[in-house]
Amino acid sequence: MEGKGDLERRIAEFAAEHHAVASSDELRALGLGDSAIEYRLSIGRLHRRHRGVYAIGHRLLSREGRWRAAVLASGKRAVLSHGDAGAHWGLMPSRGLLIHVSTPSRSARDPDPKRVRLHRVGTLRAWETTIDDRIPTTTVARTLLDLAPVLRPRAMEDVIAQSARLGLFDLVAVRRCLVEHRRQHGAPALRRLLDDLHGEGPADLRSTLEVRFLQLCDDHQLPVPQANVTLAGFLVDFHWPGTELVVETDGFTYHSTRSAFEADRARDQTLTLAGYTVVRFTYNQITKEPERCAHHIRRLLG
Repeated sequence: MEGKGDLERRIAEFAAEHHAVASSDELRALGLGDSAIEYRLSIGRLHRRHRGVYAIGHRLLSREGRWRAAVLASGKRAVLSHGDAGAHWGLMPSRGLLIHVSTPSRSARDPDPKRVRLHRVGTLRAWETTIDDRIPTTTVARTLLDLAPVLRPRAMEDVIAQSARLGLFDLVAVRRCLVEHRRQHGAPALRRLLDDLHGEGPADLRSTLEVRFLQLCDDHQLPVPQANVTLAGFLVDFHWPGTELVVETDGFTYHSTRSAFEADRARDQTLTLAGYTVVRFTYNQITKEPERCAHHIRRLLG
């Protein structure tokens, strides 16, 4: 005969494996009836996160716990999607306060507009979803398709590059998504980007600021530089082949220490002695004064 200790052990093991989040159905499958669920809510062993979705043991959930709770609250066919799926796969950082969830069900309930952004999509094939780390989510291929309408081309290229670095990029799967959703907003842009990258691959960029700089070049019809190339023994951010111009993008994260400041100036001196013109642009200049930056680069390129 099973004792109370066995039930508590099952609940604890489930919580450890499922980011401390469970639906009503999952709690019942563990052996808790409705009255037991209500009792645990009253004494603080369960905490209601959404309708029919509970945090086990404490209110404070990890990022993965919040993702799982949002998906469970959005219906049986719902999956984590868009930027949150991108963050789940390690393709980009989490953005915003709302968790993005997609469902093919037009009648799906909206669990919590202050926490969840529910996308009611027309089609979501079985091969476009998976369960990873106990969280139903869109595949990397479908995630790239969903991100295409909201990311600028260079940012999208960087996401693709990251998926390739992680060994997650599957061109066949992405092409399959594009065929399946040829009219979806963003599909033409993703298709063009893949065509542009064919044979050369996405740029190997090291920071978001470098992505923004390449987007600046595109927006102002400047020649596209090579990114992260070695000149005079140093790895530089950008260089235009056939010219002496080198551009360094200075984000605070990478250039905020005295040692980094000194190293940057020493390499600038070496590059200058080697015949290169080194120009530095800050984050604020690139993001808030793009026209001014583009004007300077155009003049330096002659």
